[in-house]
Amino acid sequence: MFSNEKDWGGIFVYKSHVSFEFSEGFKLNDPNKLLQGTGKKRRHLKIYSLSDIPEKKVAFFVKQVLALN
Repeated sequence: MFSNEKDWGGIFVYKSHVSFEFSEGFKLNDPNKLLQGTGKKRRHLKIYSLSDIPEKKVAFFVKQVLALN
């Protein structure tokens, strides 16, 4: 889990991918519709390879979360 004053996300490992999750992902600007999830708050990015990290703009979303906190 990642946190500042409160938990804001985490990395979770699955058999075929790694999930980068954002606790309040519903608040994030996602112009390319990269975030997955349909729950009330949490959104995630599924990472299948190292090349997915820049392609799915992980840094873009992390910067937004840090600005919100």
